[in-house]
Amino acid sequence: MATGFKDFMREIEEEARAEGPDAVAELEALRTHFRLGRQLAAARRAQRLSQAEVAARAGIDQADVSDLERGAANPTLNKLEAVATAIGMRLDLTRARAVRRKSPPVTPRRSATRTR
Repeated sequence: MATGFKDFMREIEEEARAEGPDAVAELEALRTHFRLGRQLAAARRAQRLSQAEVAARAGIDQADVSDLERGAANPTLNKLEAVATAIGMRLDLTRARAVRRKSPPVTPRRSATRTR
């Protein structure tokens, strides 16, 4: 039984590995989700802004800011962009350090051509 948070997380990771690649991928998606919330909260606090101030700047409810920071929300891109802008940040994708699972190749769709 886990005695601390790190032990708890180690047990969760072991369980995910035992369940297989899908469980490992799901765990990594959760980590990403919560990491984003922590980054938003840290940036807000670094600027000494309250959640209410960020919400007013972003044009959303304070509860939505709280949900984002706790990782309890699945926001739209527009809402996430509004909060990031409100705290002087921008959304950006960066290359992952290591790819854990190979994704299938993306095949472009062929556009239908009409003949008249």
